[in-house]
Amino acid sequence: MQDDGRHGHGPRDEQPRGDGPPDDAGFARFVVDHRPGLLRTTVLLTGDRADAEELVQRALTRVRRSWGRDDAPLTTARRTLVRGATGRLRSAGAPQVIESLPEHGAPPTPAGDPELEQALRDLPPRVRAAAVLAELDGLDTPALTEVLGGSAEPDRVTGTARLQAALRADPYRREQPTATPQLHEELRRLATATGRWRLDAPQATADVGHRRSRTRRRLLAAAAVAALALAGAVTGGVRDDPDTSVAALPAATPTSAEAPPAPAGARAVPVLAGPTRGSLAGDVAFVDAVRQVDWGALEAPAPADRSVVLATDTPDGRVALVVGTVEEDFRGVWLTGAPGAAADQLTPRLPRQLGRTRPVTLLLGGPGPASLVVVAAPGDRIEVSERLLTGPRGTVGREWSEVPAADGVAVVPARTIEDGPALSVRVSREGRLVHRAGVDWLGDRPGREVPLPVLTALRPGSAPADPRVLDAALVSLAVPLGTEPAALRPQLLWSGELPPGRGPGTVAVVAVQSPGGARVVTTWAGSGGTALACGTQTPPGTTALETVTVARVCEFDPPGPGSRGDSAWLVVSAPPTVATAELLDSRGGVVGPLPLQAGSAVTPLPADARTVRTLLPNGWVAAETPIAPPAPETFGDFGPGPVA
Repeated sequence: MQDDGRHGHGPRDEQPRGDGPPDDAGFARFVVDHRPGLLRTTVLLTGDRADAEELVQRALTRVRRSWGRDDAPLTTARRTLVRGATGRLRSAGAPQVIESLPEHGAPPTPAGDPELEQALRDLPPRVRAAAVLAELDGLDTPALTEVLGGSAEPDRVTGTARLQAALRADPYRREQPTATPQLHEELRRLATATGRWRLDAPQATADVGHRRSRTRRRLLAAAAVAALALAGAVTGGVRDDPDTSVAALPAATPTSAEAPPAPAGARAVPVLAGPTRGSLAGDVAFVDAVRQVDWGALEAPAPADRSVVLATDTPDGRVALVVGTVEEDFRGVWLTGAPGAAADQLTPRLPRQLGRTRPVTLLLGGPGPASLVVVAAPGDRIEVSERLLTGPRGTVGREWSEVPAADGVAVVPARTIEDGPALSVRVSREGRLVHRAGVDWLGDRPGREVPLPVLTALRPGSAPADPRVLDAALVSLAVPLGTEPAALRPQLLWSGELPPGRGPGTVAVVAVQSPGGARVVTTWAGSGGTALACGTQTPPGTTALETVTVARVCEFDPPGPGSRGDSAWLVVSAPPTVATAELLDSRGGVVGPLPLQAGSAVTPLPADARTVRTLLPNGWVAAETPIAPPAPETFGDFGPGPVA
């Protein structure tokens, strides 16, 4: 049965059953049945369509991890959503607005009641959650208590009364409905007045699978990113998925930031196969010579068994892509050189994530003006996003423009900063998204031409940050925002060291002002030349940096004899005016005190801690900040690569 927004009264939910394996079909049915209602609920809790969809995907990922062991998956999803939504509101301190951002060409949606909108966003986060869950979703008191923890009934009564008081009489009705059904109707109208969602149910289910896989790979990927950043550049390894101006793309039709509507299971076709494509495809002698070029350290198939997929000139150089198979292993190389270079003057370079059916990208030139080369299948639709966009209210997303392609090959002007490109490319086939990722960039240079800014901590810390950790943190923001680091007005909010006896290591919290107007705050940890991203948040641009409280988990195991393998650290940085802090569990109970030094701390993460409550010297609560988990992927929204 489809979710109508008014079921789930009791504390237990029946798990959906499918015809296939329960781990797959049952969960897919759960997504189909309950995701629409979860989206409606969450957009009312957050006031932001993009945030709502992201929170629902996180909640579904948590449900999937415990699928088959959890007898109340809908309650688990709602509890995760409430925790994420109320935490976002408390930590950001932003006024919540029901955004109307329909896709280009989307049908109009009914407008919501502006007085109800105002009343909803004026409610405290927990009161808002109680009222929405009760009046939109129909949860009774026991179910509310299980989702919210503690005593939920007073919050429900307060929130419902304030929302009902904001309802307007309908001038087109002779008899007005009673307050309860009218409130449900108006909340539902408000929740659906936001256009279409980025993902449909099959895409959402596939995305959960990608997130689970990315979580397993996160530490290895982040360590590789940090190593590249510390070497002086964040290259393609940073951006398996990515606000300054970049060179205009060729005349292209702007498209929505939403992915094309697509059922799962796009048709796989051989992308990296002959005949040769590109501006030099007709130069038979050059193509034959390219087929003979040595592949360097990579064992290559015999020249006769190689396929020249691409041979083309660009404003920034000549490039060819040659592939083949060695003992059933598909492999290949980019061959690049100066404009007009002969085949034997081309240099081999290894593509990343090479696969016979996968589109590939390469950026030639830069820093500054460059040429982007995309190789997809003939007939594929190729779109490019120049950079990550961050709005003044802290919203994050990308905009896409379709670029012209011939036989599946696009060569378009682009731009990159000194540390790497902010570009992301997505490819659709027959209306289905098949690929979305950052781009490969050669980026060879001996070092930075412009040194990174030197940062001084705004808050007193227990130790100066490792300069390599600071550099990696700053570069990780500059690259996806497409802006040179100094132009972001970076600031070191705080730095500290890991507790004694656990091996050497430091933590740094770095903040920048994005060109789009948002604050971007990132937390990194590192030791001995290794740096690891803990996560990034984007409070509104009007947020005073001195008021920001960071509470985040860093999964970092410092090298050396002090390392014990239990690598989850709680990093807290609050304004120095805060006197004390305590840790709360998921139901709001006190786990224990959190010792602070000038408002900040780094400590092993207690198992039950979910929220940090900071207190002023007079005992008043300064803030309650949910503890953010480690980031599942690198900041930048570059994309996962191939899309199932």
